[in-house]
Amino acid sequence: MALYILKENDSTGRPFRDDDTTSYYDDDFDGDAYAAAMNGYNLRVAQTDKDWGPGKGAVRWTLLKVG
Repeated sequence: MALYILKENDSTGRPFRDDDTTSYYDDDFDGDAYAAAMNGYNLRVAQTDKDWGPGKGAVRWTLLKVG
């Protein structure tokens, strides 16, 4: 079983150290963790692109797989 972590990056591309914008997805809680994580990622990227301009969202968010 994998755990997916969605992290927000700062302007230098490093993940923020706080957990305010971190989301966690696993199969036990979400059913299909990968699908839930990708949905969360795509929503955040789209919102960031809308707010800050095209192409900014993919740089601002990172989806990590653990396990």
